[in-house]
Amino acid sequence: MIAVRTASIVSHVFNPAIIAAFTFLTLLYAYNIASPALVGISLIFATFIPLGIIYLLSRLGLISDFFVSEKRERTKPFAGAIASYLAGSFALWSVGAPTIVTALMLCYAGNTLVLMLITRVWKISVHASGIAGPATALTMSLGAWASIFFALLVPVGWARIRLGAHTPTQMLAGALVTVVTTWVQLKVYFAIL
Repeated sequence: MIAVRTASIVSHVFNPAIIAAFTFLTLLYAYNIASPALVGISLIFATFIPLGIIYLLSRLGLISDFFVSEKRERTKPFAGAIASYLAGSFALWSVGAPTIVTALMLCYAGNTLVLMLITRVWKISVHASGIAGPATALTMSLGAWASIFFALLVPVGWARIRLGAHTPTQMLAGALVTVVTTWVQLKVYFAIL
């Protein structure tokens, strides 16, 4: 019982939307560019709106739980998150945000689209993706020391598997797919932005 409770706490604490807030704040403060506008836009579009969508869909009975455990229920929250990330990317670009910040928001949109397409046929781990994408972006932008964030995959993987939410293969796929898509997207975005 204690293990299940611990796994649930880990799953909530390392929710992808919360990790998004941490990632944006880390980048903004690391580059000493944490203006109120950039912090506000990043948190609103990467964290608050996606969490709000989950809450609203849950209250309306359109999803069965906060983690959207049912594969068939994931399309609406994915679509809402993608729209939020795209709007956030436009807002960041509009205020002249540094390329890395806008590129990261675009990565969130792209990664969520990839996960949505995969989820139509197979349940991939969004929690693993929510750690692997930010860890990749932080490593690429801040240096090798930031690869320490990949270590969060261990407790998150344990928690999701312990709760029966995912298999080890689904966790591994969520991480690997997102490392690749984040790396490719950041290379492309830096070339065109």
